[in-house]
Amino acid sequence: MVVGRGLSASEALAGAFVTALAYAFVFELNDWLFSQVKVTDNISWIFLPAAIRMVSVLLFGWAGVLGLFAGSLVILFNQVAIQPGHVLALATLSSVPSLLAARLVQRALQIGHDLAGMTGRQLLVFGLAGGVTSSLVHTLYFVGREGSLAPFHGFVPMFVGDSMGTLLMLYAGAIGLRRIRQAPSAD
Repeated sequence: MVVGRGLSASEALAGAFVTALAYAFVFELNDWLFSQVKVTDNISWIFLPAAIRMVSVLLFGWAGVLGLFAGSLVILFNQVAIQPGHVLALATLSSVPSLLAARLVQRALQIGHDLAGMTGRQLLVFGLAGGVTSSLVHTLYFVGREGSLAPFHGFVPMFVGDSMGTLLMLYAGAIGLRRIRQAPSAD
């Protein structure tokens, strides 16, 4: 059986599993590396997991969304287990909007599914689109939930953190791929 984006069911399941593990791992790594620049438990001036969001949905489509949702559940249940509705809403906001942002940028900039050949400008647009989308949907959710405009104070650090985290990870990945491609082959 083949599912969306040309992935077989087993490939989609593997993509979701890898995404969930990567998201949870990078979230914990980010917490360890950047604990000094945290605004709240879920907002940091540098948020590396935002890159996992964008890359996983670009590579795996809805399977990536499923993986992000599962990884978010694991992280969030440790933080706010007493509010299961809130956990489900936040897990949804940490997964589905990433697919929308990735598809819009992919179409607008004609970026392939494997990210090959992306320019620095395209990486910048990709990171900013992910940061704006995530920050906006989370902020609107908290405005609606709390009934005040106070959550807008978190918009700027979330936007900066998501954008910086995505850009750092994408640039590191691009440099790594470039070095791998340039490495002399051992024939």
